[in-house]
Amino acid sequence: MKKNPWVVAMFVILTGVTFAMGQFKVPPTMTAVMEDMGVGLTMGGLLMSVVAITAIVCALFGGILTVKFRPKKLGMFALGCTFLGNLVGFFAKGIELLLVGRLLEGVGFGLITVLAPTIIAEWFPGEKRGRPMALWTMWAPCGILIIFNVSNIIMEYFTWRGVWAFTTILFAVMLVLFKIFVDDPEDAGMGKASVSLSKEWRAISLEIKSPEIWMLTLVFTIFGLGCAAYSTFAPTFCVEHLGMDLAAANIKTSLMTFGMVAGVFFMTAILSYIKNLNRLLVIVTVITGIFFSLSFCLNAEWQVIPFVLVNGIVLQMIPPVVFAVAPDAARSPQTLGVALGIATAGDHLGAFVGTVVLGAIVERYGGNWLAAVPAMILFALIGIIGAVNFWYLMKRRRKNIRTTAALAQPFAH
Repeated sequence: MKKNPWVVAMFVILTGVTFAMGQFKVPPTMTAVMEDMGVGLTMGGLLMSVVAITAIVCALFGGILTVKFRPKKLGMFALGCTFLGNLVGFFAKGIELLLVGRLLEGVGFGLITVLAPTIIAEWFPGEKRGRPMALWTMWAPCGILIIFNVSNIIMEYFTWRGVWAFTTILFAVMLVLFKIFVDDPEDAGMGKASVSLSKEWRAISLEIKSPEIWMLTLVFTIFGLGCAAYSTFAPTFCVEHLGMDLAAANIKTSLMTFGMVAGVFFMTAILSYIKNLNRLLVIVTVITGIFFSLSFCLNAEWQVIPFVLVNGIVLQMIPPVVFAVAPDAARSPQTLGVALGIATAGDHLGAFVGTVVLGAIVERYGGNWLAAVPAMILFALIGIIGAVNFWYLMKRRRKNIRTTAALAQPFAH
């Protein structure tokens, strides 16, 4: 029986929310984990960064694997890996085994960030792809919002291991639901192997050499960098630069997730009406760049809540547009996963590098947070250059296609 595209999309998004809950269960449980395992902040932080490192690699290879395997099969493999990683973490007696579990989670997390938008792109034609792609970007803020609140309740009765048990059960349930409700359309070009391995690699190499894809990746890398830099250091900035209490800083900056959820619905409406998505990418990158530049310019506590709420909306602008334009930027339907894999790996890489670079800059200038402003402006400018170049390259590609078609038309008769 043929599945409804929106039913498939909703279960793909639900899968993403589950992955976000698994990924971000560490921050609300970190203190308890460190105390139980007898480790410090460095090892505690590694529980998060180790997933990002694995995700970079798996996002790249996940895209390549979609040329050979159906995205649904790879999605089930991702869910299986993450289920196993949570199970290993639940039984871990030391930090080493807990890190192994997180590595397994990273495999699934890296794969699903490529596979989920790939499956959505398969089911929706270009002109109808904007809305489901915008809704897909809701997975992270929704997952974070849920796990942060649920973790407090679970830990009160079952310690941090109860949170790992909860996510283990969630992934087991999601694996069954994914199997039942998610599928690839019959006419999907993904996962249909070429006649020979050399032809497959030829198709992949075209994507790897594509300047359009690398410009899109540059935009997504800078987005990941700036987004991670702000979301990681916002509470510390509020304490050190604005003199706020840590608890108040955590509460006020966490309100950004509400802005992010609102941003999903805002972008869903925008993508329903805007047809020139390549130009839209330039516009949202400029807006995001402005907010990156202002991130560490606040000078009063009253400014925090309005800024984080609006910034949450802004941080939801680039991802849905990137996912919506990537299918058209890909050289062929078979290599769409490769294109998304490269772009998504850039996002993960930016998230990993952003916190390190910005933290080092502020530390280098003796904790002066105003030193972060020029860096954020530079990041913004690089992203804008990438978006403008992408728009130009796509415009040139369409022009070349029209010229080729016009030249070939006389010979058709």
